[in-house]
Amino acid sequence: MKTAQIRIVISLLIFALFLLLFLGGENISVFLASILLPFQFVPALIHVLTQPEALFVSGLIFILVISFIFGRIYCSFLCPLGTLQDIVIALARKTGFHKKHAFRKPNNWLRYSIFGLTFAAAALGSMSLLNLLDPYSLTGRIFTSFVQPLFVRTGNTGINILKNFNIYLFPADSAYLPVSVIAVTFVFLIMILIMAARAGRLYCNAVCPVGTLLGFIARVAVFKLTIDPGGCNHCNGCESVCKADCIDAQNSTIDQSRCVSCFNCLDACPQTTVSYKLSRNNIRNSKWLPARRGFLIGTLAAAATGLFAFTPGLRHLLGTAHASQNQPITPPGSVGLNHFTQACTSCHLCVSVCPTKVITPSFSGYGLSGILQPQMNYENSFCDYECNLCGRICPTGAILPLPLPEKKFTQIGEVELLKDKCVVYVNKNNCGACGEVCPTHTISFVDKENILYPEVDTRYCIGCGACEKSCPTAPKSIVVHSNLIHKKAEKYIGQEAPLTQKKAPDKDFPF
Repeated sequence: MKTAQIRIVISLLIFALFLLLFLGGENISVFLASILLPFQFVPALIHVLTQPEALFVSGLIFILVISFIFGRIYCSFLCPLGTLQDIVIALARKTGFHKKHAFRKPNNWLRYSIFGLTFAAAALGSMSLLNLLDPYSLTGRIFTSFVQPLFVRTGNTGINILKNFNIYLFPADSAYLPVSVIAVTFVFLIMILIMAARAGRLYCNAVCPVGTLLGFIARVAVFKLTIDPGGCNHCNGCESVCKADCIDAQNSTIDQSRCVSCFNCLDACPQTTVSYKLSRNNIRNSKWLPARRGFLIGTLAAAATGLFAFTPGLRHLLGTAHASQNQPITPPGSVGLNHFTQACTSCHLCVSVCPTKVITPSFSGYGLSGILQPQMNYENSFCDYECNLCGRICPTGAILPLPLPEKKFTQIGEVELLKDKCVVYVNKNNCGACGEVCPTHTISFVDKENILYPEVDTRYCIGCGACEKSCPTAPKSIVVHSNLIHKKAEKYIGQEAPLTQKKAPDKDFPF
């Protein structure tokens, strides 16, 4: 089997496993998350930054080592967005949309500017650019926004058909996604599809900050693809199949910073002058060192980000956390608002696998610094008292894994009963919906003249949102407010308050 064919098989297998990660059940997703996500660069990097003790169990060292030895094979073997682009490139070639590639000069000013801005902003607490551009997170949003809904609808159609044969299965639910989140993901998907179909791996070499960083390392890689000038007849065979457009056949050179090690050129050369071998060339001999102007622009962009991020106005615009009841509620295990927003890359894996679909991406709930990051949406659902799945699959440590007994006492928010809206207080009608679903006995009832009036004790509340979800009034008469830093709820010890009504109502709800 040829080298390029081996790469295709491995990359497609890994891509299929990523699909299964976002579409599979709890056990499958947890297992695949443990073997795939440690080897995604940005999640691994953030995981180490948030938990330094994870350095030797994350895949960050592995990625850096293989990049120093073999060049950018991460981009062709391990990156799901890279494989998605390769699929588009192959389809474009087979359909005649784009048959041949040709050498193009690097967009140094663009890629170094994006790189500088992205990592400078992230270092200063704004994850906006990293959230938008990280290849793994972008792939995750594509899977969650478009692939999962299609998969669920197809499966539910099959379930409905099976009913005709007296075979009954539970239908699945897809994640709830705001239109604004879908629109942003769609724009990036179309951009990547067009760039891949027309210009190969242009996204990887002009936009992707991970590609730019690994490109720096690839310049000094131990093994490189090289062209023997003495044996090359300049047939352009290697150049025409180069997805990165980094081979200059006329000058027998390869821009190592943009080469993604796809090995297509190895099989395309009729003279076998292209080889992958131990490199003895010093980095100073490379023709395509960063243009000084491009590198300077990137440096200035990073400095500008640092300067403006410290101005009060921009810090407010970027969504710096401040005490407010209107702050989004973050999942249990996320420690608090600041920890979550500074570690989450908006990959939406937690959104995809959440069994109750309470975790919902937000376009701007956290400000511009946390664009597309998820939050708890109690209008849509509630947090399952017996579930800790989101913390078990989060790749960055934004949501830390909590043992289930600990999760059951983690207070992510506190409930407030709005008596001026509650039907029991306003209309003197029995309800009890909130108390029936509360798993922690936060809500008790006081009997006054055969009417059970709800009361709340926030000491026991964990902010799961079950009460808010079940409340039948509009607007809600019981709501959960965010804890900027998560707390620990007290354990309920006492006699359970009765929920049975002394006088049965004439119908389910008297309003």
